[in-house]
Amino acid sequence: MFLGQFTHHIDAKGRLTIPVKYRAALSSGAFITQGFERNLVVYTTESYNALAQRARSLSSTDPEARAVRRLIFGRATEVTIDGSGRILIPPYLREWAQLDGETAIIGAGEYFEIWSAGSWDAELTSVADPDINARRFSEFDLSTG
Repeated sequence: MFLGQFTHHIDAKGRLTIPVKYRAALSSGAFITQGFERNLVVYTTESYNALAQRARSLSSTDPEARAVRRLIFGRATEVTIDGSGRILIPPYLREWAQLDGETAIIGAGEYFEIWSAGSWDAELTSVADPDINARRFSEFDLSTG
């Protein structure tokens, strides 16, 4: 499970250091794709395969299903961690997420997100607002028992 928040720099070649505590989960490979906000999402191979199976079950006659399939498959690529603990993010994904310099790596359970520092700051302002959250999450049952 991916937990926590980290700050790392992406270099000019598009290499991003992955937090040490995430690396073991990615040892058999990973997939990176465009997120639903202006961010990227990194899945373990197992999680991505489960997501891909669900996406493949969507009807190709539904325009919304086709759009989500394009996002999940057309904007994805497989990545591996190099000997220095980095992944190489392709240019089209770096451009989408506006990654240049400082990034925020955010744990989200079965995946983690990569944000530009500025975009994450804006998102965090919204995510951390108690008044907005009281309304936004009122329909979710997040009870533990």
